Amino acid sequence: MFESLTRLLMDNPAQLYTGMCSVDLDGDGADECYAGAYGGRNLVLKWGGDAFFDIAIEPLTDNLATTMGVAAGDADGDGREELYVANGEAFGDRLFGWRRGGWMDLLWSRKERGQSSQSVLALDRFGMGRFGFLVAHEGGPFRYYEVMGQDRIEEAGAVLGLARIAGGRSLVAGPILGQGLQIYAGNEGIANMLFVPNAQGYFEEHAILHGLADIEGRGRGLALIDANADGLLDIVCATARGPQRFFVQGTQSIFRDSEIEAFSEHVDARSVVVADFDNDGYEEIFVHCHGQRNRLFAWRDEDWRKVDCGEAEELNGYGVGALAGDWNQDGRLELMLGHGESMPQPLSLYGVRANGNHWLRVSPRTGAGAPARGAVVKIVSNGRLQMRVIDCGSGYLCQQEAVAHFGLGAANVVETLEVQWVDGARLRIENPAVDQLHTIAYPNQGL
Repeated sequence: MFESLTRLLMDNPAQLYTGMCSVDLDGDGADECYAGAYGGRNLVLKWGGDAFFDIAIEPLTDNLATTMGVAAGDADGDGREELYVANGEAFGDRLFGWRRGGWMDLLWSRKERGQSSQSVLALDRFGMGRFGFLVAHEGGPFRYYEVMGQDRIEEAGAVLGLARIAGGRSLVAGPILGQGLQIYAGNEGIANMLFVPNAQGYFEEHAILHGLADIEGRGRGLALIDANADGLLDIVCATARGPQRFFVQGTQSIFRDSEIEAFSEHVDARSVVVADFDNDGYEEIFVHCHGQRNRLFAWRDEDWRKVDCGEAEELNGYGVGALAGDWNQDGRLELMLGHGESMPQPLSLYGVRANGNHWLRVSPRTGAGAPARGAVVKIVSNGRLQMRVIDCGSGYLCQQEAVAHFGLGAANVVETLEVQWVDGARLRIENPAVDQLHTIAYPNQGL
């Protein structure tokens, strides 16, 4: 399916690449790809019209730091996203905010070294458009940071019931059980966890109750998907050196591993990306592997089947992070792949040839105008429901673009478009125009 576009990366050193996210760092309204490196320099790759160029400036480059997971979110409610960069044991984490015409680290006063930070996600737990950052740690408690007045940082993991000690590797958040925001954590050496908030906002762990514990403890990449178009979210869980998991949600929010034969085989996986790369109206599942061939699954003949990756199979890649985004704004998603962990390698970039399929892209916004991460977007086209959750991050070290991308196949009409924000606010649009990006303001903005 994929063909290489790596030649378009003008600045592409061989490094130990780790986490990546798609975020607008220069404030021009278009996302860049932030690519983190372990012991190298972090990149900010911007599409310049015919190629990608590194526009990273200090302190975002964070030279020689041990970057792991990255995620963006509007932590102070000013309409511009902050960038959380999780680091390994030798360096403290960073929380970069735009202040007085430049980027500064808001976490400078609390460098909690000795913690090996992994993935991180942005969480709008009040539904007010202000995001905190949940950080998974390897062998230490999960931590939750919020920005208060005058850029004061508070850590509230224990108060919220999130400070579990685990081999935290990956995180994903959304209305997994149908409404609100729940958090699913992939762990190493211990069962996965599902954090569900109660009426008081305190998170309780319910993975066993919902069939999501996966006691083998090899968790890596995570992604949400409505795999069978029933309006319920399912979870794809990539694992390291173990069977891959595809948890399908049934009645009473009980999940079961679908045990799709081709998907379940043992591989050494890292990241997983769920997206409709060929715009045929059905999402594909891309599994980025470490030292093994990458794998791609597509919905064919009413079942999930392994299909040809094309050049993205990567025979000699040490896969880590993976990111999908439409950085060149042509209506087709590109796939950015990072490599590292075992040896330095450059990034790689892939795309799919134009095929005439139609598409629709939706970018919900908070009241302040920032990306509304955690919002749910649904469309009905040709009588079929499609659903996306705006990514909070960090499936495995990476956070996907804050846009719901829908392929439509040959259909050139969308009957309905509906957005539901974290606080329950809804907006419904009849017959939105196709083949374009729709930026959707929060419905109560200005009231």
